Amino acid sequence: MRTNIEDFDLEPAEGEESQGGVLSLALVALAIGAGAALLLAPAEGSRTRAVVGERLRDIRGEAEGALSRVQRELGRREARRRRERRSSALLGLAVGAGVAALLTPVSGPETRQKLSAALRRGKEQADEAVERVVREPQPDPVIS
Repeated sequence: MRTNIEDFDLEPAEGEESQGGVLSLALVALAIGAGAALLLAPAEGSRTRAVVGERLRDIRGEAEGALSRVQRELGRREARRRRERRSSALLGLAVGAGVAALLTPVSGPETRQKLSAALRRGKEQADEAVERVVREPQPDPVIS
């Protein structure tokens, strides 16, 4: 039986998928892996499971320890940031008070009197504006 070797195609035709080939390959790999595990296993399955369980518990304990260390460090850093913010606020307050004390043209009581008078005048002007609006008739709003 002779076949024409030039017509032999190793790749599937367009639109043709080789899902069976992938599944077959996976089954063969599974069989080879299981066989290798049976032949090369250093201990019984129960002993191996016990060793793996112990190692996993050790890893879990180490991970918990590392997590608690990270949480403590994050707490320390947050506390340090809060202290730095408080220090900055206090420093800003002190510098602002010092600059104000050095550059203030009049004494504190005089400044408070001037500020109080200015606030009183502003309140009186606002009251007068409200009175004017209430006394004067308002034009009807134009609806467009």
